[in-house]
Amino acid sequence: MNKILNVIKATVLIFGVSIANIYAQETEKIIGTVGGEKLGDDGIVICVLGTQACMPVQIDKNMTVKYNGEETKLTDLPFALYIEAELNDNNKITTIKIDERKTVICFVEHKEGDNVKLTTLLNGIKGVEDFKLYRKSNQVLIEYNPKQIAYSELEAKVKNAGFILE
Repeated sequence: MNKILNVIKATVLIFGVSIANIYAQETEKIIGTVGGEKLGDDGIVICVLGTQACMPVQIDKNMTVKYNGEETKLTDLPFALYIEAELNDNNKITTIKIDERKTVICFVEHKEGDNVKLTTLLNGIKGVEDFKLYRKSNQVLIEYNPKQIAYSELEAKVKNAGFILE
């Protein structure tokens, strides 16, 4: 009986790993923000969180997402809007979610003492609710309340504190 149970367990495990492997090969999840570069009506750039890379991706030009309460084409999404996208093997977005309350700010460099300076700054900005520093990639993920502070104001405060943004 134990032998049969072990065979069943092994079969289920192999089946589960196979399905996970197939899924992992078909899609890739990318988290980041909309980049400023324009790629026409069939592509956007995603600045990838945790890396120093911006990645051009293909889109379905008819795909929309709800932004500011309205259906919006992906090419019309604003710079620095937080997105989570799944891509197929051809680097084409298959699904996308946005979060208007998050952004990622990328820095040109990160010097000694910048963590403390940035932490103090962000803790003092009304409307910033939470943040996470990504020192290796010179980025910060910020959760904020857009009714209290607009992205442009947030960016200006970071620049005015002496940080150089990409």
